[in-house]
Formats: sequence, structure tokens, C-alpha cells
Amino acid sequence: MSKIIEVKNLSFSYDSGAKDSKYAVQDVSFSVGYGEIIGVIGHTGSGKSTLIQHLNGLLKPTAGEVLLEGKNIWDEPKKIKDVRFKVGLVFQYPEYQLFEETVFADIAFGPKNMGLSGDELKSRVENICEVVGIRKEYFEKSPFDLSGGEKRRVAIAGVMAMQPKVLILDEPIAGLDPKGRRDIVSMIKNYREKFGAAVIIVSHNMEDMAVLADKLLVMNGGRLEIFDKVYNVFSQGARLNEIGLSVPTVTKILYLLNEKDRNIRTDIFTLDEAVKYLCGYGAGDAHA
Repeated sequence: MSKIIEVKNLSFSYDSGAKDSKYAVQDVSFSVGYGEIIGVIGHTGSGKSTLIQHLNGLLKPTAGEVLLEGKNIWDEPKKIKDVRFKVGLVFQYPEYQLFEETVFADIAFGPKNMGLSGDELKSRVENICEVVGIRKEYFEKSPFDLSGGEKRRVAIAGVMAMQPKVLILDEPIAGLDPKGRRDIVSMIKNYREKFGAAVIIVSHNMEDMAVLADKLLVMNGGRLEIFDKVYNVFSQGARLNEIGLSVPTVTKILYLLNEKDRNIRTDIFTLDEAVKYLCGYGAGDAHA
């Protein structure tokens, strides 16, 4: 798979140059392919948010580099705005950044900044709303009259409307009810499938990472601890516990069942898989 983002030996210190400066991110290297969904996990203070803010140039590395389609994003500092159109970043609780009078205007704000106008702008907004499930009857509503989950969908759609090749989301489902969480997960999947974009998601929710991500990037103390397929990361439950993380809840339950019956598998990480497996186990055909 060809690479859209490459991070090479990235280090960053907020007080670079100070005698006792400490690195928030240190010597991190990884790459992301087109269409991949990468989950970024780690305990509070592990460097997750600092890392992702380098990917679209909000922060500049103290050392190392970030390549977008093979080119260092800081080669031409005056063009860093173009990088931010290609690498869209959605901060945690993006609904707090809504400010336009209508849903349509809020979603159109980013594409307008890209220079789109008229029918082209209208088409861009309508297309992304179709992809993410925002109905046209919402267009003239005030975003402030929407529910919390709906506001967040609109805020995320505003970044998606710029059609970034890399979409980065910081805790996109934090604080939402189950329906709101499902809606955001569906939006993310639909966007990836429609545009073939890479998606990078920071989350504390292991269940969502098990369902959404292709690979997991584990940060610990500012360093990259593990970067591997979801299965291979969650299979290292003991190591994750050592650094203050955990496996999905359904896997914890399987571990408890395994204490009673050693034939019970513990390498299942999603609820749907577990239900299917345990139903089959009860029928006597789930040992494989």
C-alpha cells in the first residue's frame, strides 16, 4: 500500500532550547497508507495530541520530519495552509467551534476558504451531507438548535467538506450517547469508503478502536510503544496493562470465562464477534 503520511524520527519539545527541556514526543516514526484507519491510543500525557498536531503543521517538529505524499510539509512554510486543506484535523468537542447562522453555512465555511463559490460550493456541501447522512431540511436550521450529537456531525462534516486526503479526529465520540456514537462511526467509515482517505483517530475507547481501526499506534511517555494491526496489539494485553491501557471490555469478559473453561478463546475484541463465538461455543462448535 502506498504511503500518504510518513513520520520520520519526530521529536518535539514545548520549551525547546531550555536547559532542562523535556520532549512531549520523542523519536517517533511510522507511516500511514491511503485508505487506512489508524487508531492512536495511550494514557493521558502520552503525547497523542501533540503528535497529531504535527501531521497538518499546527506544530513544527523540534527534530525529524513529516512527509505528505513524499514531501516534507515544512519545505515551503508559506504553503502550510495548503497542507491543512489536505490534512483535516477535527479537535475534541468540535461542536463548540460552530459559529455560523445555518448548518449549510457552517459546513460551507472550510470549502469557502479553499476558494470555492457558487454552484461548486453548493455541490460540495450537498455531496458531503449525502455521504454523512445530513438531510437537506437541516440546511437552513441554526446549528445551535440541534442536539449535541447532531452538532458534532455538522462540525465534522465541515472538515470533511474540504475533502482532505487525511482526516484526523481527536476523541470524535467522547461524551455522546450510543446513537450519537454510532452515527459518528458511520460517518467516518462512509468518508473513508467514498474518498479513499486515510483516517487517524485518537481515542480512549478500546471498543470503538476494535471496530473501526485497521492498525493501532500506542503512545507511551512520548514514544511510540507499539504500531501494529489491531489483533496483534490487543493480543498484548499484559503489556497494555503495564502502560495503563486495557483491552476491550468484551475481551476482559472472555478472560474471566477462560479462568473457568480454558477452551474459551481470549483473542476476540468486538461484541459482534464475541456473541457469534459464544453462541457457537454453546452449540459445541466454537473451539476452532
